Amino acid sequence: MLYRVRTTFRDRPGVLAALATVCGDAGINILSFQAFPAHDGVTDELVVSVGAGWTEIGVAQLVTEAGGRQVSVTRCSARSLRDAPTSYLRAAADVLGGRSSLHAALERLLETEAPDVADYAGHDTIELTGTEPLAVSRAVPFTATERARASALADLVAAVGPAPDPPVPAAPRPPAQDPVVRDATAEDADDLAALHTRCSERTLFLRYNAPMTGVIHPRMARRLVAPADGVAVIATTARTVTGHAVAIPTDEDDPTRWELGILVEDVWQRRGLGTALLRHVTWAARRAGAAEVEIVTEPGNDAILRTIGRAGLLARITREGTALRISVALSPDAVPRCASPVR
Repeated sequence: MLYRVRTTFRDRPGVLAALATVCGDAGINILSFQAFPAHDGVTDELVVSVGAGWTEIGVAQLVTEAGGRQVSVTRCSARSLRDAPTSYLRAAADVLGGRSSLHAALERLLETEAPDVADYAGHDTIELTGTEPLAVSRAVPFTATERARASALADLVAAVGPAPDPPVPAAPRPPAQDPVVRDATAEDADDLAALHTRCSERTLFLRYNAPMTGVIHPRMARRLVAPADGVAVIATTARTVTGHAVAIPTDEDDPTRWELGILVEDVWQRRGLGTALLRHVTWAARRAGAAEVEIVTEPGNDAILRTIGRAGLLARITREGTALRISVALSPDAVPRCASPVR
């Protein structure tokens, strides 16, 4: 098993020797090493090979005991062992040769896949301007060196790269009126069904983690707006439902563990509506007795992770086959602070 370890040490002699000794005594093999100097110390990144029985938490504890601060440990592949300068040069050739977009190249170089970490509180983001504005984000913070490398690659592509593709026509913008988030009722079933018909297949897939046609049975619509044992909220603009969130208990052994789902119409996405729905539904779920909500989605669904971070909630992420299970604790001191009563 390979792990990427990122930690900050005080910049003083002997620190890395001590870390190497601790790893060697524990049977952990350091395969690669990078240093990223910063004003408050040096951030070191190591790729290590561990034997059976080691977990991310165990490796993090070992590095912390060796003097590391701000330790993060994530699973990685042999791709992480590639030489960084060589990888950036090859990425530049791919982008300039039309074999890759700049955005895709940076995602590979900076390994911005959905985080496989124990605790998640929000992404760090690099925003760049070149042939076109773009942003990449990940759970582990970027170092100044990584930001400089990404900026240099973007500048190179902008200076000598091919002309950008014609711009994609902008999606229609929603009306200026702000949506109102409120409790859902059985009378909202038809409007919720209509919302599904306006959502893209991709949006529906991310919501239900399965292919959807956009047409839902009236009985299902009623259960989504008026669940027997859960809570549901909707966002409306005038008389149109533009978003929906529902949380229901699904664990017979633990009635305080609930499953949560959020759906936002495509033209209303990236406007804060998902965050508002999440805040309101978790507030309502907490009042109804939930101590934790879970969301099951695909690893590429960074949008829900950013939404959780913006809502001020802390997520715990685990992998289950090809899916991610995102658990959000609804502690009394967290939920009331980031949510207000549903209107």
